[in-house]
Amino acid sequence: MLPNELLHKVILWVLCDSVHSICVSTEETTWELSVIDTLSQVSPNFKAIAEEIAGKAFDIPRMTRECPDECVC
Repeated sequence: MLPNELLHKVILWVLCDSVHSICVSTEETTWELSVIDTLSQVSPNFKAIAEEIAGKAFDIPRMTRECPDECVC
């Protein structure tokens, strides 16, 4: 098990790289567009950290981030 500090750095790097690729790449960015879903399937830790980082980075209110899957927001 990796320490949470390292997981945060790894996931932050992946998210930053994905956003950059989506913004500037002329190539196919299918994987980058679904990076949160992909990270969420790795483990519950990855899911929690990825959602936390993305929520803070894009200033998504916690209430919206904690909305159940069946919720239509």
